[in-house]
Amino acid sequence: MEINSKALILFSLSFLILTSCQLETDHETNEVRYTQSLNDDWFFKLGDDSKYSEVDYKADSWRTLDVPHDWSVEGIYDTIHGTDWQTGFLPAGIGWYRKELVLEKDPKDHKIELQFDGIYMNSTVWVNDVEVGTQHYGYTTFFYDVTDFLKKGKNTIAVRVDNSKPNSARWYTGAGIYRNVWLRIMPKAHFTTNEQFVASTFSDDNEVTLNTLSEFANKDNQDLNATLVQKILSPDLEVISNLEEKFTLNSADTKRFEKQISLNEPELWSIENPRRHILVNQVLNENNKLIDTDTTYFGIRKTEFSAEWGFKLNDENIKIKGVCIHQDAGLYGVAVPESILLHRLKMLKDMGVNAIRTSHNPFSPEFYTLCDQLGILVLDEVFDGWEKPKADHDYGLYFEENWQKDVTNWVKNNRNHPSVFMYSIGNEVPKPNPETQKKLYDFIKNIDDSRPITQGGFDPTRGMEEALKGNQLDVKGFNGDGEEMGRYQAFHDEFPTVPVIGTEVPHTYQTRGVYRSQTHWRRKDFPAKWEINSKQAGTMKGLEGKLYPLPDLADKEVFPEEKTTHYKVYDSLIPIDNPNPWKEVLYYQSSYDNATVRTSARKSWQNAEELDFVMGEFRWTGFDYLGETNQWPSRFANFGVIDIANIPKDHYYLYQSLWTETPMVHLLPHWTHTGKEGVKIPVV
Repeated sequence: MEINSKALILFSLSFLILTSCQLETDHETNEVRYTQSLNDDWFFKLGDDSKYSEVDYKADSWRTLDVPHDWSVEGIYDTIHGTDWQTGFLPAGIGWYRKELVLEKDPKDHKIELQFDGIYMNSTVWVNDVEVGTQHYGYTTFFYDVTDFLKKGKNTIAVRVDNSKPNSARWYTGAGIYRNVWLRIMPKAHFTTNEQFVASTFSDDNEVTLNTLSEFANKDNQDLNATLVQKILSPDLEVISNLEEKFTLNSADTKRFEKQISLNEPELWSIENPRRHILVNQVLNENNKLIDTDTTYFGIRKTEFSAEWGFKLNDENIKIKGVCIHQDAGLYGVAVPESILLHRLKMLKDMGVNAIRTSHNPFSPEFYTLCDQLGILVLDEVFDGWEKPKADHDYGLYFEENWQKDVTNWVKNNRNHPSVFMYSIGNEVPKPNPETQKKLYDFIKNIDDSRPITQGGFDPTRGMEEALKGNQLDVKGFNGDGEEMGRYQAFHDEFPTVPVIGTEVPHTYQTRGVYRSQTHWRRKDFPAKWEINSKQAGTMKGLEGKLYPLPDLADKEVFPEEKTTHYKVYDSLIPIDNPNPWKEVLYYQSSYDNATVRTSARKSWQNAEELDFVMGEFRWTGFDYLGETNQWPSRFANFGVIDIANIPKDHYYLYQSLWTETPMVHLLPHWTHTGKEGVKIPVV
């Protein structure tokens, strides 16, 4: 059972917020703090207006919309935008958002924060024509203290989003205010945002110690004599711990509270029983009147990682049955409604998935909460690369100046989620600097030392070689290299004390409804862009002895008609120019589990299951995703076990047979193949 945290706390202060679009009197409350959604009724214009304060944003050139909003996915797929196969041929650009906010009381009597859960990218925010700040990274939640910029009456919020550099990532990024926006009103003396944290330690007799961290700031103009009341509530909302501490706090000072609370055999969060506890912090004045309160959900669970037996959750040995996903969802782009996100997560859970890797950036706050509630572990990844840009205009351009701020936001936003069981600091980092790896590791541990840290390995098809081989992280992550014969075992033999996980293993392709009886290897038969550029395309040279055999299903191709020679625009068929020296264009891949980069899905899972020291794997990917595709007119990558319309492919049932205990049968391909009467068709 989940509850609204407002039901837990007493309120003593009235603060009415009226927006220009929704003048609702039921927003008047007695709460000491209040969080207001600012998603509705923004004005939007695509294009840049440098003198924004002089622009009539109610003119016809502006339109009214609600956020979350992704303007890029509203565009037309084309080669004219400057975007490419990486970002999915959708338009980039600069966009402006504006919103009116009416405050009926003086904001100076409060502490007010304006929070954006995600803007892609390079956003600058103004409040009443005053520049508040700039955020380059497009994937982290961030907020500004806007108390001094607001006034009683009408206020204007303006946001400029600069995604004009089209190749800012190696996948589709979207553009705009694509996650939720909030206004958080607090008293002048208040619990500071994101500074409440609960970590659990276990003793041998099943006693659990909760290590709680809280921070309270007195921004009032007078000293404070008060009492901290700290309550722990069970998943059934019973008070199981209640602590009090009197304290004095001078004006303009901040106080941190560190508490240890012992619980005997509390209910644990698990994949099968994802139940959360609640921390309620309250500060009362000398007259026992509530000054402020803050409520935090958290989970109590025990995680262990071993180079001998892999991973344990609450003393049970578990194999990670994971998928990597990007955050986009087909026609929604990256502005994914929570209902669609929930539907997709339930599909993965029904497939047998027990873990998700956020590839290759933090996801929305709703994602982590839903994983908490559904019982899905999260390998939480913060960056694709570091100092050196991997795409022409990606975050690598801003890394040195911004990484500490963005890592802090990321960890503090997510560290109370029991689903988050491991952090990843990078993915296939080209020529990774060991000093950078170490400073990221140490910085995160200083904020949260309760989780191990890993990073995605390297991709041999991009010409990468093993770097940082000794692994100064807690867990060794394997990407493409983990698919090669004997690779896990060779590392384990050399470094027998380092835990191992497949962070991006395996990479296989499927197109729903397409079958080919001949095995196809990407580099030889449908090479990626980087394999074409490196002159590796059309050959398997250098991979001899590294790949598990994958026999053809028939002596000759049963489905020779499955070629891609044209694409359709409305009712017109346009031929695809194919200058490639290899075979026919293979934009669609076979659903037989015989179209791959290095290994089959079956063999990959067999390795993970049979090697005790391997924790499991995160296959690439759970869903098809926009970008990182073939050449035009292909617009999305078909690595997923579920297609871009949320329809399962045959691989979905393959994994369901491997990863769940429920009896099931799935046969492929379908039975009706026009023109193939009398032809023997391979059936799996």
